[in-house]
Amino acid sequence: MKKVFLPLIAMLLSVNVAFAQDDAPASPWTHGGNVGFNMAQSHFDNWAPGGQDNVNFLGFLKYDCNYKNGNHKWDNGLDLQLGYSYYDLDQKPIKTDDRIFFSSLYGYNIHKDKWFVTANLTFQSQFTNGYNYAADSTNRISGIMNPGYVTLGLGIQWVPNEHFKVNIAPVTGRMTIVNDQRLADAGAFGVKKAEYEYQEDANGEYYEDAEGNYLPYEAYTDTVPVVRYNYNRVKKGENIRWELGAQITAEFNYEIMKNVTFSSKLIAFYDYLNDGTNVLGESYTCPVDFDWDNALIMKINDWLTCNLTARLVYDEDIMPLSTYEGTTFRQFKEVLSLGISYKIP
Repeated sequence: MKKVFLPLIAMLLSVNVAFAQDDAPASPWTHGGNVGFNMAQSHFDNWAPGGQDNVNFLGFLKYDCNYKNGNHKWDNGLDLQLGYSYYDLDQKPIKTDDRIFFSSLYGYNIHKDKWFVTANLTFQSQFTNGYNYAADSTNRISGIMNPGYVTLGLGIQWVPNEHFKVNIAPVTGRMTIVNDQRLADAGAFGVKKAEYEYQEDANGEYYEDAEGNYLPYEAYTDTVPVVRYNYNRVKKGENIRWELGAQITAEFNYEIMKNVTFSSKLIAFYDYLNDGTNVLGESYTCPVDFDWDNALIMKINDWLTCNLTARLVYDEDIMPLSTYEGTTFRQFKEVLSLGISYKIP
């Protein structure tokens, strides 16, 4: 009898456990993302049209972790990217992509899961130093927390369907951080630059060349003598800039066809406290800052993907790399890459 009842009891217990698992409530948490590595390489040997050997690398991680329970939701997203190009493996690589972006949004449902009262936090910076390669590969113009952006906003979100959502935050505080004092003294990324006092040099006359450089008398004998001035910093540039304004964030994500997905995210910010002049001292042409990020992701198979990304930024508080006549505050970047990608469950 025992040989009959023991297997029967075991079978009944296993069925009970299976039903108990099926009846267990679903987790309020959902999460997932992608991690990938892209690479491109070119080699030229006696190639008549010309060209330069190069190797390109791009690593990325995108991950979302969201919570939904009753009228409460909490959406979190992380976007990390870093890429380099090598034109000479004995020389320093040239950075092609660098981004740290984190967002966290709490929403309380006020109407049919389409309207939410929200509180939104974002952080943005980069991993490594950036250089103005057109001028000098040692001319550092950015770095980690140079700049760093932190925003905190209160507003309302509209979610008409699963593909589109827009968050309007009429009360948004934004903090721009520039830790490098050299960059802060120059007024980089819109922080208040250093103040200097000028004093006449007591060491005698100096001469000014055609480019405005002051040199000793012995160096130039055919120029008009001028008096040299020394300058002393009397007030350091500020490392933090505070802004209070309104921010709109619109996001769109849609599978155009099987294995081809297009996503777009636009962030626009207007500062209520701006003084009406941009970083060059002129009036704002457009006082609203824009950051528009677009991506077309084409999945070849479970591992291979082809990505086309384009990002457009407009901010008149950021000094252009070139300040010649007709300069623009528009920033644009496009990247086409092929590589491996793994979907994180």
